[in-house]
Amino acid sequence: MFGKLFKPRWQHRDAAVRKAAVDTLDPRQQADLLASLAREDASEEVRASATQKLLDLTVLDTLTRDSHSAPVREAASERMMALLAGAVADGPDRDTRLHLLRHTGNARVLYHVAQNGVDGESRQTALTSLSDADTLCEVALHGHDEALRLAAAQRLDSAEHLKRLTKEGRDKRVVRHAREWLRDRQQAEQDRRKREQDCTAVAEALRQHAQRAADGLYLARLQQLEQRWTELAEHANEEQTHIATQALEQAHQRLAQQAAEAQQQQARDAALGERRAALAMLRQLLDDVTEDTWDTQLGALRSAIGTQERRWQAAAEELPVEEGERQHFQQLLEQWHTLIALAEQSQSEDRELLETLSQRWPRKIPAPRALQQRPAPAPDVTAPPARAPSPAKAVSSTHQGLVVALRRELQKGNLKHANRLWLKAEAVLEEEDDVWLSKQLQRLEERRNELRDWHAFAAQPKKDHLCEQMEALIGGNLDAEEQASAIQALHDEWRELMSSDQDQDQAQWDRFKAASDQAYEPCRAHFRELDEQRAVNLRRREQLCRQLADFVAAQDWQRANWQAVWEIRRQAPQEWKSLQPVRFTDARDIQKRFSALLSDIDQHLEGAWREAEQQRQAMIAEAEALLAQEDLDSATREAQQLQKRWRQAGWLPPGRHRPHQKRFRRIMDDLFGARQARMEQRRTELEEKQNEGIAVLEHVAAALEEPLASQDESALRDHAAALNELDEAALGRAGQRQFRRLREQIQERLAALPRWRRWQRAVLGIEASPDGEASEDDQTLTVALEALAGIDSPEHARERRLTWQLEQLPRAMKGANTSPLDEALTLLEARPDGPLDTSLARRLQAALQAMQP
Repeated sequence: MFGKLFKPRWQHRDAAVRKAAVDTLDPRQQADLLASLAREDASEEVRASATQKLLDLTVLDTLTRDSHSAPVREAASERMMALLAGAVADGPDRDTRLHLLRHTGNARVLYHVAQNGVDGESRQTALTSLSDADTLCEVALHGHDEALRLAAAQRLDSAEHLKRLTKEGRDKRVVRHAREWLRDRQQAEQDRRKREQDCTAVAEALRQHAQRAADGLYLARLQQLEQRWTELAEHANEEQTHIATQALEQAHQRLAQQAAEAQQQQARDAALGERRAALAMLRQLLDDVTEDTWDTQLGALRSAIGTQERRWQAAAEELPVEEGERQHFQQLLEQWHTLIALAEQSQSEDRELLETLSQRWPRKIPAPRALQQRPAPAPDVTAPPARAPSPAKAVSSTHQGLVVALRRELQKGNLKHANRLWLKAEAVLEEEDDVWLSKQLQRLEERRNELRDWHAFAAQPKKDHLCEQMEALIGGNLDAEEQASAIQALHDEWRELMSSDQDQDQAQWDRFKAASDQAYEPCRAHFRELDEQRAVNLRRREQLCRQLADFVAAQDWQRANWQAVWEIRRQAPQEWKSLQPVRFTDARDIQKRFSALLSDIDQHLEGAWREAEQQRQAMIAEAEALLAQEDLDSATREAQQLQKRWRQAGWLPPGRHRPHQKRFRRIMDDLFGARQARMEQRRTELEEKQNEGIAVLEHVAAALEEPLASQDESALRDHAAALNELDEAALGRAGQRQFRRLREQIQERLAALPRWRRWQRAVLGIEASPDGEASEDDQTLTVALEALAGIDSPEHARERRLTWQLEQLPRAMKGANTSPLDEALTLLEARPDGPLDTSLARRLQAALQAMQP
């Protein structure tokens, strides 16, 4: 009968009754029942109502996904949002909610929590997990508070949404942020277009530069363009990257080819120079040899000749030799071998051999002393002794000095000077009738004729030999430089043999001159080529000047790449010097222009370097001031900014940058060293404080492990005061968690202590009650405590217990929230002191023990 009478209302056949009963269910104690009703009840309204009471997020998530009823799904979604927002009293704790918010991707839930979360941390966490731009924009416009709206605005990166914020935003900071973002976006777009244009320009410049002929400024300009491209490469598109990469490869290949050709040409020039030096050394040794050389340095001379022979042959292996040059070297070498062989034989004591060697020895080369005892020369090749003229009588002629000089030259046998004086005297006689002068010339004419005969006899073979030598040069294999030198040497010897008698020398001179002109003909082509080379070098110097002038004119000196400018300034003079030979007279003006351009660059470089040095000196002064500050943390932060400025300072050549860099680095090392020492000191102090704090935490934790019955309020407050004196930041993460946990435990115990005291007083009161009979009130009180404690009552007391429960039903339906322990203590405190039945006392003690706080 009672089973049918008191059937749970949530099982009523009327859906409205079941829905009203669901509203009275406790979501914590009857969670399973609510979950069952939410899934299985026949009424959609009842399921939705039960869903709105659930606390289990897993069940709610399942209903949201799997329920076929739209109201149930909506109710489950709204319940989840309310739970995660912290709006439900019995919902998950804060840490659980934050964890779930960080791992959910439901934009609707996140938006609801961001708008309606009960605490700022939940709202911020939900906002952080939001990724939908439209939702973020709505939060930025209609969020819970300004900080949240600003944070949402800062998450947006869409120009459309930020433009909407500038029009509809209600916070100045949000609107200002949106405007600044749009302005920065516009500036970034302009920068992007500018970078794209720069990439196109630099790639095209690289392409054109790669097609240029390599000159002295080629490498410097390439390095400048390559550095600029390196700065822009990450912003270039595929086509620009392809053009620039291909151009750089082509340019570097051209430089490598040029370097290889230059190295080969250098090797050829070195080999040619070695051969010429060997030839020159053989000639020089021939010119420097003396009679003592053969007697004292014959071995050294033999070694020197061997060295030059090996030198020439090694150079000949590096560079092919023309046949004429090879024959010339072999002739000179054979001549040396012959001389050395003759000198070695001259050490013999055989007179006939020495005489033979003396005759074979070349006349122009000093002979060994053993060969210098030669027979007296034949009388027909030696000039007869000059007759001493009779002393002149005193005369009165104005040309007596001329005659004295003429007589002296004739006595010395100096025909060349004598002929000049003779011609001068004849010219005087043509103008004046000087009888004395005429007689003196008649007297001296015989001596002059004798000298002329002897000179002709002695010089004729030498001149014939010079003519033969000159004719031998015709069609020779000497290079143009050596050919011209040989011709010049023969001309010098010819001038030594001239006698100032043009008529006498004319025939041989015509022969010599004709041979000289014919031998010099190949040299003319060489020197024409040399003149052309000079002209080409002059044009290249002019081109170099134009390039340098264009570089100076096109340079933006306010934004110049000073390292590249310095490199060009360094390489330009080297290229200038390599463009040789040039005629000095032709190159004078272009040299002045080149020097002026270099001076102009030097002025700009010096101005930039002075400014860069002033910047460094100013920053060094700032660094020294930071070193004197007491606040090292602030000083080091400023020092880091100063280091960034130092790296961005104007460029300096290594020689001028190095002293400033050393000084600045030394100051920075001192400053950061002082900060490191301070940090070590702070770390030591922090460790000491942490150790002290951990000791306090361990002491408090040990005290809290004691049961609540053994603690009192003053001890708990002392523990709370000990915790409050600690520096929470110095405890470390684990210590901070323990610190917060202990503080919460103390607060909980302080909050639970009054209730426990009530409970203790109730227990002691029952124990102190004297034995007595079981009254009706005491029996009702006992079943009430048993019902509140949730323990069974004896069989004979169950009807009384059911009656009490029915009496309490209206109050329970009104939703009273008093806890069972508080209600039991209130009932016990309302009982008047007096005797108590022993069995009832035991049952009351059991009920209180079941509800012990």
